[in-house]
Amino acid sequence: MKKIVLSFILVLIWGNSFSQRRYFDEYEINSGYSLFQGDYGERGVFSSTLDNNGFLLGGKAFLVLMNYYRPNCYSCKHLKFPLIFNVGYTTLGFDKAYNNIDFSSNSEMAKVKAFSGSIFQSQVAFGVEYHIGDLNTISFSDNIFLEKFDPFIGASVGITAYVVKLKSELGDIDTDPNVIPIAFDGGVYNKPGVAPTFMLEGGFRYKINGRMAFSVNSRWMYYLSDKVDGLVPDPSKVDNLYNDWQFSPSIGVVFMLRNSGYF
Repeated sequence: MKKIVLSFILVLIWGNSFSQRRYFDEYEINSGYSLFQGDYGERGVFSSTLDNNGFLLGGKAFLVLMNYYRPNCYSCKHLKFPLIFNVGYTTLGFDKAYNNIDFSSNSEMAKVKAFSGSIFQSQVAFGVEYHIGDLNTISFSDNIFLEKFDPFIGASVGITAYVVKLKSELGDIDTDPNVIPIAFDGGVYNKPGVAPTFMLEGGFRYKINGRMAFSVNSRWMYYLSDKVDGLVPDPSKVDNLYNDWQFSPSIGVVFMLRNSGYF
């Protein structure tokens, strides 16, 4: 836990050092709802994982060195390269998970219903955004309202440090294996970890003035790990094994340190 917190602080110091040297001249802060999908619940039944939700706070710093602002430069007109930071908290509920597990007795269902947990995560990633409109001139549309819109899509890769805490109303899951549902027997990882992360984004900005914009964004984060939720079910008892992933719609504000033609 101490190593994860220390690593996150070092990342923030590193980002602040870059900022002071003017390697970044555009910033975004955003926040939104977060829905977590793990290995429990019923495949294709969205309501079976609605208890696993929380919030995600994020920020972006756009790297100046990757964009040279030349008039005939394609990347200057359509591409941005953000350094992304996210911090989130998710609560986990398992009361609907038994819909997809073949239990031999009601006591197994009771074990699942008694389970709950939470995840704290911090994430850093680097990626690319493609903006449909010309970033140097307002050219997305001649309409007085639509010309202020800047739709974009993005992709990034990074690393997520997380701390998962699971508990049971029936007893201590770390010392009493009898409180663990049979589907998760031997697959409980109630400890911190690190997972490589792939993220896709889509959304738009709406220009307020030459130095500020309102943003609407959706993030889909796929973890290259099956342990972020703290559980790895027995594949013979749960048929929907896949790596953990998370979806978060958000809103935010973009700030520019210099005035630009579009954003």
